[in-house]
Amino acid sequence: MDATLDRPLSEAEIEAVRHWPRYAHTSATPVDSGVLVTLLNELLGQLPWWDRAWRVTGAGHADPLDMTRVDVVPDPVEVAVPGTVGRDGADELPLSARIRIHGDRLVRFEVKVGDLVIAPGREPAGKPERHRFGVVLTALMTSHGISRREMARRCGLAESTIAAAMGGRRPHERVIKSVAPEVGMTVEDLTALAD
Repeated sequence: MDATLDRPLSEAEIEAVRHWPRYAHTSATPVDSGVLVTLLNELLGQLPWWDRAWRVTGAGHADPLDMTRVDVVPDPVEVAVPGTVGRDGADELPLSARIRIHGDRLVRFEVKVGDLVIAPGREPAGKPERHRFGVVLTALMTSHGISRREMARRCGLAESTIAAAMGGRRPHERVIKSVAPEVGMTVEDLTALAD
């Protein structure tokens, strides 16, 4: 859901997302983890299908997912936030959130509740989500200056087949093998994106 992407964050939210007690550059001053509980409940509450009876009940410290240098605070940064979610006093389930910020903006989030991954959709309600292969293929074709018609011609495939792959339908192995060399990728790498 695009409403949750590129969202400005408050100073308290930024501080909570960037407070990493395991790293020396982090302030020793405690941070209120309730800020993260409120943020996650707000983000989940924006999903039209989210059952609002389920609430994030706890959140731990954020932990950066990729720290190549421990003495520098990266920007953008993606963090993991452990927590719990519960419903009407019933048993709680483990929660794991991934939050990516760039400057003072939230640019991505994903939440895993138990074994279920929940992420904002990019398509309007009622329309199936595009498979990530279609997004990647479209970007690669654009960067190589290859039109849909030209890709179909080069690969010996119907233009509708290329359109379907670009539009989000999971591609057949034959399509992957045909388009990979045209966009400068190995079949293995492109297959990994399709799976």
